[in-house]
Amino acid sequence: MPSIQLARGVAEELFPYAGFPSSETTAESSHHLIFVDPDSYQSRIFDRAVMRGDGFFEAISIIDGKIPVSLDLHLQRLAESAASLDMPEPDSEAFRDACLELIRRYDGGHDDPMLRILVSRGADPGTGIGRRHHPGMPSVWMYLDGEGERHETTPLAMVSLSAGRDSTVAATSPWLMLGNKTLSYVVNMAAEREAHRRGVNDALFVTTDGYVLESPHASIVARFGDHLVTPDPKIGILFGTTQRELFAFGRRHSMTTTYEKLSVDQLKKADEVYQARGGWIIPVSELDGVSFTVNTQFVADANYALHYEQPEQQKEWANDPYRR
Repeated sequence: MPSIQLARGVAEELFPYAGFPSSETTAESSHHLIFVDPDSYQSRIFDRAVMRGDGFFEAISIIDGKIPVSLDLHLQRLAESAASLDMPEPDSEAFRDACLELIRRYDGGHDDPMLRILVSRGADPGTGIGRRHHPGMPSVWMYLDGEGERHETTPLAMVSLSAGRDSTVAATSPWLMLGNKTLSYVVNMAAEREAHRRGVNDALFVTTDGYVLESPHASIVARFGDHLVTPDPKIGILFGTTQRELFAFGRRHSMTTTYEKLSVDQLKKADEVYQARGGWIIPVSELDGVSFTVNTQFVADANYALHYEQPEQQKEWANDPYRR
């Protein structure tokens, strides 16, 4: 079994409630997946993922090649993304089965590969190809990559960059899809490149009225003594799965946690700052030249809990009172 597993999802099985007819490929599937050569081309140019970035994704860290971090939270957010984008309702258990089958087939590479689920709105019905394929049927791709980049916990230097919007836009303009994990990451990637041009590791998006949002690929958590703070997702940012895990870890160790509008000036007064990203907690060493303490023991303990204490973590994050 190879270290990279790529599969097309069988949409009529993963989204069964929409009543899509079975295709000729259904009989070839295993656990709602059709496994394909990872070096082959698998997407139609007419698919709206390619044409318009119209879809969403989830990225799940797999520890020791077998432990999916925050799988329940990711599947919950997958369903929320589908609803936000007016797409069919997914079957979470079918997606779970598909994820576990990908993991079962994994045969090495590095110890913490990433499993990704990509879902698009399917073939564009405004094209001839789209009209021939059931309009509205999503396209699904899933892969587990054991040869890609590994997660690092090296402290990060960051720079704040304007997101070009104020802190009220998410509430007044829901059609902007702020706070959803969409496939449209062109701005995020541009911000990351700008940070590198400025000689630092990563960027932090901030509003025009001075509030913290998120990094291109991570949630931001500040520590003030024994209190953890993260920006309220209602400001128009992703409700991070790893951030919720960090909050659960903190509460398990007698810390308090809050979601609130956090100004950049407040953040720069924090004792410690963390990125919560892809099942890992990463320390931030500085922002705009302002230095923070790097607490390597806290980071190591938090990551161990996220990866190896999942029953205890789940019990705690399930009690998180926050509701978007």
